[in-house]
Amino acid sequence: MTEQEIKEIIKSGESSKVQFKERLPHPDSLAHEMIAFSNSHGGKIIFGVNDKTGELNGLSFGEIQQINQQVVNIASQKVYPPVYLETETVSVKGNQIVIVSMEEGISKPYKDSNGTIYVKNGSDKRKVTSNDEIARLLGSRNLLADETEIFNTSLKDIDIRLFSEYFKSEFGQSFEEKKLTLEEALKAKKVIRNNHLTLAGLLFFGNDVQNIRPQFTIKAAMFVGNDIGGNSYKSKPEDLRGTIPELN
Repeated sequence: MTEQEIKEIIKSGESSKVQFKERLPHPDSLAHEMIAFSNSHGGKIIFGVNDKTGELNGLSFGEIQQINQQVVNIASQKVYPPVYLETETVSVKGNQIVIVSMEEGISKPYKDSNGTIYVKNGSDKRKVTSNDEIARLLGSRNLLADETEIFNTSLKDIDIRLFSEYFKSEFGQSFEEKKLTLEEALKAKKVIRNNHLTLAGLLFFGNDVQNIRPQFTIKAAMFVGNDIGGNSYKSKPEDLRGTIPELN
């Protein structure tokens, strides 16, 4: 994010998608913030900003390192299931601040070690105790397996040529001729979700499927002779790699 973008966010104050923290709070408190964002619509936690006044209070190099380490540990050890996040350090008016971004989760409901569930309520958060609300959170994650996101992927991991050829073969027109942007076409076919490739998107249109998901590598071997108890075989020199259409 640019300095100007951060200035505008700080100027607007806290909201259901933005929280300010002057310094690292207690780990449990930070875990609750992450849980609330993940169970709602995602958001940002900005460190180095006073949550009462919006004034900047820049972080030292050591504090930046500590925040980056702690937020990752908390996201993986105090939130169940673990959540994925991104961190970024930006200089604003000479003050170093850290921005922690997380998206709406796909494995709701997220909870702490005591099983407590939080959601955002305006700029604050609240506990979820109603069975109906818990049921809604569970229902909101009913994605098909091939629609799940592959984290640490982005548009750059898509072979645009493969997708364009597929789109035209299915609809008889390119996505441009249908007045769609590439991103709109990818979302319509569920190739991407929250700017990440879906599992289907990766397997059918990924640039390097097996590098991102090695478990989809195909290994081939041939046993010599007709003896069912034989143990002599020949392996194919190279593994079979590529998208599903390429491997057919």
